[in-house]
Amino acid sequence: MNRSERRAFIRNGLNATAGLLLSASLDPAKAFAGVFRSVNGDFNIVKYGAVGDGKTMNTGSIQKAINACASKGGGRVVVPAGTFLSGGFALKSNVDLHLEKDAVILGSPYMKDYNPKTLLAPARYSDYLRYALVFAQGEKNISVSGTGTLNGNGQLGGKLGQFEEKGSAAAKRPCLLWFDECENILVRDITYINSGMWTETYSKCKNVHVDHITVKENYFFNADGCNMLDCDGFIIENCDINAQDDAICLKGYTKEGVRNGIIRNNKVRSICNGIKMGTDSSGGFRDIVIENNEVWQTGISGIALEMTDGGIMDNVVVRNIKMNVVSTPIFIMLSNRNRKLSGDLTVPIGQVKNITIQDIDAIVDKYETYHELERKHFDLFPFASSITGFPGYYVENVSIHNVKIEIRGGFPEGTAEDTLREVPEAGRKYPENRMFGTLPAYAFYIRHARGLHMKNVEVSMSQKDGRPAFMLDDTHDSRFEDMTVKSATPSPAFAVKPNCSRIMTDLA
Repeated sequence: MNRSERRAFIRNGLNATAGLLLSASLDPAKAFAGVFRSVNGDFNIVKYGAVGDGKTMNTGSIQKAINACASKGGGRVVVPAGTFLSGGFALKSNVDLHLEKDAVILGSPYMKDYNPKTLLAPARYSDYLRYALVFAQGEKNISVSGTGTLNGNGQLGGKLGQFEEKGSAAAKRPCLLWFDECENILVRDITYINSGMWTETYSKCKNVHVDHITVKENYFFNADGCNMLDCDGFIIENCDINAQDDAICLKGYTKEGVRNGIIRNNKVRSICNGIKMGTDSSGGFRDIVIENNEVWQTGISGIALEMTDGGIMDNVVVRNIKMNVVSTPIFIMLSNRNRKLSGDLTVPIGQVKNITIQDIDAIVDKYETYHELERKHFDLFPFASSITGFPGYYVENVSIHNVKIEIRGGFPEGTAEDTLREVPEAGRKYPENRMFGTLPAYAFYIRHARGLHMKNVEVSMSQKDGRPAFMLDDTHDSRFEDMTVKSATPSPAFAVKPNCSRIMTDLA
């Protein structure tokens, strides 16, 4: 399938199966058939000196088992039941790291037990990625499997350990798993807890399959659930992710960007965003399907599509999403932070175009916090959904169909005066739903957009609010069909500023 055929395939929404979408026409799960068999049997880490008492340092023993397995042509390295304390170690080609039931690899809480990693090519993510418990670089046909646990030992506010908590200290904390420039990857059934940094991270990888992972008890800042950085060909499916930071996040730090991916059948929660593209966007996002996911009790946005550093977002399909309490269902923005790539002198302005969002059922309310650490870090309120570009640069050709948004409240009541508020431009601010402050609409604020088509969108507002449901500002060539608005306050459904043109609206 060539590129144009693949793009048409996604747009038409026809049976988005992995083998057709991935760049190499490859289903990663099938690619591993037979890879992990070895005539020498399994390589049990205990036979290489590992002790599962939670106290003995096992880094060397685990690495010896992996090296022995790789030297024999590959196979399974088995971690049996027990708690195996370890610093960072490296996975090799044709090796499956298999954690059996009740097996735990417990990360050391001390940074001295993690060696810093050097990238094969310069990339801005080196500001954040330097350390990992499980690491691989330039390897092929690798896997982490089994029903065991990778425990990052991140003890926020605890007495043990040297992980720093906030800000620039992100690079001084290890990921639980980081694969860099690897190919043919399968990670299945693993549970991750207490990550110190991005939990599971793939940078410039090809053909990645993440299936049935569980992420929980992540309390550090930046402890995203699953991150794809500049990857080509990936599936994230059937996962249960409850993360402190973004649950599933795509980032384009390099010119390669993120391409040919499916995110489906996942259940995600985050104090931040459920499923996000951005904030780093330099290489863009192309040919992505996000479908059949549930987002619950999420503090910022259910779906966030953010282009801030140049790059092109093109041909993205989001469909059949259940949002069971989010602060903002949909956040789409184009802005001009425009951080430079390595070696570049300038950054072309980005583009957001050809986005399809359909079959969304969302409840908007203030999210619940489940423990003191969540309450300590965030106290976020709901905001309206928004689609925004910036002056002279438009978000283009966005279709939003069959959407139901029930706004229960959870935020201060909007007033008629808020409708007149001049919303500041995004500029170089960090992109997220609260960046504009109070918006002049309670359902959707749309600015610097053209070619927008909304159809069969139903909005109900339970609390009193003097703002309109929709505000259009510098919006052009757009249609709003079969729109239904129900509000506790008799405020207008639409407000259209004079700087808009060729707008068609109707209310059911």
